[in-house]
Amino acid sequence: MALGHRARAVIGSIAAASALGALMAGCSIDSPQAAEGATPEVEAQAELRALLPGELRGEATRITVGTESGYPPFEYTNEAGRIVGFEIDLFDAASDRLGLKYTFHDTLFDSLLGELYANNVDVIAAAMSDTAERQVDYDFVDYYNDSDAIMVPAGNPGGITTLADLCGLTVAVLTGSTQDEALAGLNVAECQAAPVEVLRFDTDADALAQVQEGNADAELTQWSTGAYNARQVGSGDVFEVANAEVINPSPLGFVFLKGDVELVRAYQAALQSLIDDGTYADILAQHELSAGALERATINGQ
Repeated sequence: MALGHRARAVIGSIAAASALGALMAGCSIDSPQAAEGATPEVEAQAELRALLPGELRGEATRITVGTESGYPPFEYTNEAGRIVGFEIDLFDAASDRLGLKYTFHDTLFDSLLGELYANNVDVIAAAMSDTAERQVDYDFVDYYNDSDAIMVPAGNPGGITTLADLCGLTVAVLTGSTQDEALAGLNVAECQAAPVEVLRFDTDADALAQVQEGNADAELTQWSTGAYNARQVGSGDVFEVANAEVINPSPLGFVFLKGDVELVRAYQAALQSLIDDGTYADILAQHELSAGALERATINGQ
């Protein structure tokens, strides 16, 4: 159970054995979840901790963080069953700066906003795009700029280079993602004569597998995840990113329930402090993601 929007409880430590169950949707594991490699050491700052809601300043207090641990390089589960990745390192650092501990709730991407709305989690860290539609009910602390990637088999046998090239083809996608919405919009705007057949899956890995298995001509995903998979899967000769142009650029952010003003501002200030002292740049460089760096930590893109 999460700490809730206004009435937050204290969550005890999770046994080490629970971490091994992180691959199962809906389980929770304890933080910190540092990624492999040397991550910068971050000290708490009293003036930033003072920005937290009063009930979160107790030493034993934890918040619950919703994630979906199948989306490298942002978050994924390593061989030891620990959730690691760029966004996890960054959220760890921001939380350390606030002196705030947390527990993960690992579940399906498509259920995360509902879990936050129901107060089952207090924040989402899941490479979620900051969109105007989502801002109606949620607030974003933006930490990265990304765009979309069209994933195809290595060699790009279909000659796909643009979104319009997907008309009449079968394309796999993560259910509930902005890429899912983009394909729906593409069918209305450009593919009415030959609609895209959209195959939706609970994880990005399952969607990408359809391309390898020949069930889909392409997958639409985020650029950073697509580029990571193109490098990492096999010997880097299984997939490639088909598009050279930027598609659907948008910021990604940590997601909070609309109205949780103190917690939002605390994380914005913590993230800005990491930008200012160079920790943010170090974490980006460690994950080879410097191209998407932000100069300012914004709320809802403002």
